[in-house]
Amino acid sequence: MPNHRLTQAFPNESFQLVLQFDEVDYRLFAMSILSRDKGWTSLAYPSNLKRFTWDTTEIVWSTGERIDSDFLFEHSTPLDHECLDHQVLRLSYKNQAPTTEHKKHHVFGVYLAPLSTQWLRLSESIGGGVAETGHDQALTLSELFQCHHWQEHFQRAGCSWACKLVENLATQPEQLLQTLVREARERNGMPED
Repeated sequence: MPNHRLTQAFPNESFQLVLQFDEVDYRLFAMSILSRDKGWTSLAYPSNLKRFTWDTTEIVWSTGERIDSDFLFEHSTPLDHECLDHQVLRLSYKNQAPTTEHKKHHVFGVYLAPLSTQWLRLSESIGGGVAETGHDQALTLSELFQCHHWQEHFQRAGCSWACKLVENLATQPEQLLQTLVREARERNGMPED
């Protein structure tokens, strides 16, 4: 039985796993370690990296690789509490160009920040950025429902499938978040067809 009990695990968009041990210790695990030290090159691909299940003792990828929680703890680095809000996982994003705003780049995105109180992130990148002509919003679930355009934004980001989940699990935000994280891992954050 491992010494370190895993209580949360999700991939971020920087080829790392965000791990929580014993409900208090947050850590980052660089996936390059598994490629370099174990030769698991299949996990260098996001479509494989993000598809895993976990329990308190291990992580198991859909490609068959498995690693125990002690290895993960020993080879990860502590994550400062100030950085928790910035650990995000893409639910979906999609380029809608050409639009009236830009001919080539008008990307809508929906991201999850599971360790933040404002765990829903809506972004719009026009012409390659969000600073000048786009936007990026961090929202709680109740703030999301106050945005009259949220369903349209989800649709434009390629994740209209998630609207029904958000509506059906609105009274169970923790379950909703875990379900969306699981779906983001399975779908690799890619838009629906």
